[in-house]
Amino acid sequence: MIRRRGKIAAVLAVGALAVAACGSDDNSASETTTAATTAETTAATTAETTPATTAETTPATEPAPSAWAVNTDDCVDPEAANAPIEGTLMIGSAMPLTGGVAAAAFAPVKSGFESYIKYANDKGLVPGIELQLTIEDDQYNAELTPGAIAKQIDGGTQVFSGIIGTPNNAAVRDTLNDECIPQLNALTGSPSWGELADYPWTTGILIPYTVESKIYAAQIAELYPEGATVSLFYVNNEFGQVYADAFKAIAGDYNLTVVGEQTIEATDSNPPASQVTTIASEKADVVMAVPLGAGCISFLGEMASAKAQNADWKPATFITNTCASSLILGAAGPAANGLYTSGNLKDVGDPAVQAEPAVKEYIDYMTAEGYGEIVATAVAGWHTGEITVAIIKQAAESPEGLTRASIINAARDFTYTPSLARDGVQAKSIGEEDPFLFESLTVLQYDATSATFTDVGKLIADFES
Repeated sequence: MIRRRGKIAAVLAVGALAVAACGSDDNSASETTTAATTAETTAATTAETTPATTAETTPATEPAPSAWAVNTDDCVDPEAANAPIEGTLMIGSAMPLTGGVAAAAFAPVKSGFESYIKYANDKGLVPGIELQLTIEDDQYNAELTPGAIAKQIDGGTQVFSGIIGTPNNAAVRDTLNDECIPQLNALTGSPSWGELADYPWTTGILIPYTVESKIYAAQIAELYPEGATVSLFYVNNEFGQVYADAFKAIAGDYNLTVVGEQTIEATDSNPPASQVTTIASEKADVVMAVPLGAGCISFLGEMASAKAQNADWKPATFITNTCASSLILGAAGPAANGLYTSGNLKDVGDPAVQAEPAVKEYIDYMTAEGYGEIVATAVAGWHTGEITVAIIKQAAESPEGLTRASIINAARDFTYTPSLARDGVQAKSIGEEDPFLFESLTVLQYDATSATFTDVGKLIADFES
């Protein structure tokens, strides 16, 4: 039986965190299908990947100056948390491996993660340590995640990384914090992963949704220096509400006026025709949209129809980067053309960057592994693998040597430049001062003809802690 932290019941944690990296409100088949469509997007933003170049040229990690250290006194087994790890390090994760659409959508994340771990072993990136990755199937169902994680704990897993989904991560973080087993790089942008005081052993890898929303407000102000009106559209769950609340809280600072809000239920698979009709009637300068999964495609389709029927209405459309994948935007076709989104890593699908050494090595390695067709969507898994290995490497080089405690200490005092990052992007955490790895984004504009993204302005790093 998987244990829970006494002060926060697991059912409360799951219920309060209804947003996944591709969030949903429950685990019904319909929602799983909807959420799964954004599988690789969420993290793709999310489009996020970073290969190392070679063992010799991998960017060095360096501990942040705060020297934060975890307290192992409250661990179920403090000695195990501080015991040396030698020879083999067992890494665990949980993802949907079966379950139809969810499994198919997340498959590239799994392939990218596994490929980077193999790459790290091939290159000897953690000398003297063989990394073993096991990914259990939770079918993107948070009720199944505890069992998947418990199986791996019983099998000797020493660190977890890349568990997909906010409810899924929330369902096991009490146990992993009680057991003092690092839960690294949750593949979701929930701000909850910054709750260091209550959950010191849990970290996220995506830009917090609150930060992304604020960055869009800043960019809209650049496009409309005299001020602008904004219509909001968002999925009616915590995922959408976090974005909307953050945007509304900062809108006034940028001379932006929210003139309307339209929502859609996470379980509603119908196109948002009435909502977009209302949005069109508001004639706002900007539409800020936070749809979910397949809803990204249907929303863009409705927007295209509304603009065709209102020739004098030409709003700038901003859409969360959980929608910004080749899978979703490609399916949206011309309706996605010109939209604004964001990212912090290079677009590896853009021929203009494919000759760059880091991009070329990533593509060549994935192609050699038989994954040449999914390089653009596997980057989320590869990126998660690279950050995971960099943390482990730093822990192994610490005075304490490689232990579970030194791994979470490294994750909390960490500076690393991902090899596929856009200029100026750095992974950095500084104990309680800054519990989030990434808080900078570049706003991007999508070209449906070439299926590539163009940078709009410079990297926005104003919200870095």
